[in-house]
Amino acid sequence: MEKDAGPPSGVDRAPTGAQGRVLAALAQRDSPTTLAELAEITGLHDNTLRGHLDALHQAGHVSRVRVTPTGRGRPAWSYVAREAPYAALALALSRGLENTPGGTAREAGESGGRAWGEQLRELFDIDDRPPQERLMLALEHVGFRPEISAGRTSVRLTRCPFIDTARVHPEAVCSVHLGLIQGVLGQSLERAALQPFAEPGACLVTLAEPVTRA
Repeated sequence: MEKDAGPPSGVDRAPTGAQGRVLAALAQRDSPTTLAELAEITGLHDNTLRGHLDALHQAGHVSRVRVTPTGRGRPAWSYVAREAPYAALALALSRGLENTPGGTAREAGESGGRAWGEQLRELFDIDDRPPQERLMLALEHVGFRPEISAGRTSVRLTRCPFIDTARVHPEAVCSVHLGLIQGVLGQSLERAALQPFAEPGACLVTLAEPVTRA
């Protein structure tokens, strides 16, 4: 496999000290957190927090989700801390090995990825979101920078936080990705649904059918 095959890694800059404290506060939360809730937790002014959160989002350390408005005005954002990519991958593989003793690398990867995806499904299953939107949020949260096709039957992964390991161990790592997608959607997909390094700069996921609602 050529060194430049597949999507880029998307490695971003580390947070500053102040940003790190905000990120640590978010990491302690079990659900998406609004600016108002985070201000109460940290004691920081809304404007200060907003600046830190914008920087953390741009650097790929947090994900943000629109909150259904309760009154007039634009919907607010809620925020979720992203896990360190390789720590999350290691945990997924460990779970897969526990769930499939004696299984192949592919079986362990898919099993661990599915458990990870189910966690993400619960995290982003708010406001009765369609599975398709939930999938895109989860993939963005992990760091894949997904792009869905016009027909909503395929997704391009234009960034991969695990690209260096995936090049060396595609059987295990790419199976984690497939399992993750299945866990988020709550449905099974054929192994061929994920095509690693399908084109320059992207991997391709083909969905069984256009995703509408669960």
